[in-house]
Amino acid sequence: MTVSRRVADIPPAVGWDSLPLLLDEKKTSLALGVSLSYLRKARGEGTHHKRTPAPPFVRVGGRIFYRPSDLKEWVDNLASRQVI
Repeated sequence: MTVSRRVADIPPAVGWDSLPLLLDEKKTSLALGVSLSYLRKARGEGTHHKRTPAPPFVRVGGRIFYRPSDLKEWVDNLASRQVI
């Protein structure tokens, strides 16, 4: 069995279509598998050289939310890194 076949058999960790319209910070950190502090730091730092940019967010009534569609696109567009 090839590696690509094995990867294709793995179910997605997040059912993007079943998520609510907006996710709060805590649910976003769980969905992405990152810490809450990472989301806050990345959002506050902006774009830095050689750092992963923060996922796009929206502010509603002073609170921070993330759209699942934006998160999926953000994950899909993260640069793959090769370690040699």
